[in-house]
Amino acid sequence: MDRVVSSLIENMTVPVSGKQLARELGVSYSRVSGAVGRLRNAGVEILGEPFTGFRLERLPDVVLPEVLRNRLHTGEIGHPIHHLYTVDSTNAFAVRLLAGNKPPPHGTIVVAEQQTAGRGRLGRKWISAPGLGLYLTVIVRPEIPSSLGPLMTLAAAVAVHDSIERVTGLDVDIKWPNDLLVGNKKVCGILCELQAELDRVSSIAMGIGINVNQPEFPDEIAPIATSLSIASGRRQSRIELLLDFLAAFERLYRRFLSVGPQIVTDAWTRASSFASGRRLEVQDGMRRISGVTAGLESLGGLRLRRDDGSVEVVYSGDVISWE
Repeated sequence: MDRVVSSLIENMTVPVSGKQLARELGVSYSRVSGAVGRLRNAGVEILGEPFTGFRLERLPDVVLPEVLRNRLHTGEIGHPIHHLYTVDSTNAFAVRLLAGNKPPPHGTIVVAEQQTAGRGRLGRKWISAPGLGLYLTVIVRPEIPSSLGPLMTLAAAVAVHDSIERVTGLDVDIKWPNDLLVGNKKVCGILCELQAELDRVSSIAMGIGINVNQPEFPDEIAPIATSLSIASGRRQSRIELLLDFLAAFERLYRRFLSVGPQIVTDAWTRASSFASGRRLEVQDGMRRISGVTAGLESLGGLRLRRDDGSVEVVYSGDVISWE
C-alpha cells in the first residue's frame, strides 16, 4: 500500500488508472484495487475509480517510510522503519520482532496508522483512531544497567514534550512519570517494555501514543483527554511531529550515554511542573501515598515530602490526583 500512495503522490495533478498503477508497480490489477480500498478505509482521501483513474484529493498525512527517509536527519533513531496501516499494537509488534530469528537493530521504529489493541500503562486501553493519532514504538539497545532503564521513559517524555511545543506552539506539561498534558488533559502516553540479560539492558521497546487530530473523544474519557488539534484549534501534521520527535530523542539519548543520568532528570525537571512543589497522591500497588513533590532521585524516582516531614521516593505508580 505504501508504494500505491507513493505513486499517487508523484502524480498528484493527474488521475492514474488502476492498470497503469499495476504496470508501474509490477503487481496485479486486483492488488492495486484492494490496496486502494484499504487506504480509503485508513482515511487516505483517494478520488476516482479503477478505469477513470485514481487521484489524491490532498497530500495525505500518512507516515510513509519514503516520505520520512527523505527528511529524517538522524544517525540511528528511525533506521529502519516498519510502517503498518493496522496492527494490534506497535509495542506488541516490536516485541515480536525482538523475539524473532533476526532481532531488529538499535534505532528501529514501528509506526502504525491504526491500532486495534493499543495499550497504556497499568493495562489500560489506548484508543487509536485510524489516521488521527501518532502510534509508534522506538527500539533502543542502550548498554546500561537495568536500574537505569526507567530513565528512557523520562527521556522519551521530554523529547515528546519539546517536539509538541516546537511543532504546535502549545504549552505542554509532563505528569510523572510519562503522561503529557495540555490544559490539564492527557494528550500523550508512553509505555516502555524492557528486556534484560542479568543486570544489563538488552532492549527497550518505547511505545508512544499521541492524540494529534482527533476531533472528539468518547464520553467516558472526554473530561480528561484532548488532542493537539482540539487544543490548538487547527489540524496538525503527524509527519512533522514524528520527524521532530525522532531527532529530539536521538539528541537526548546520545547526551545521556555520554554524560550520564542527570542529563535526563534535569531535562525532565525543567519540562514538568510536577517536579517540585505540587501536592499529589500516588497509587502505588495497594498503597496510596500523598505529599508534596520534592524533585527527582538520580534513577528517576519521584521524591514526595509527607506531611510529617519525611521524604519517600516513589519509583512506580499512578498519580491519581494533584493540585
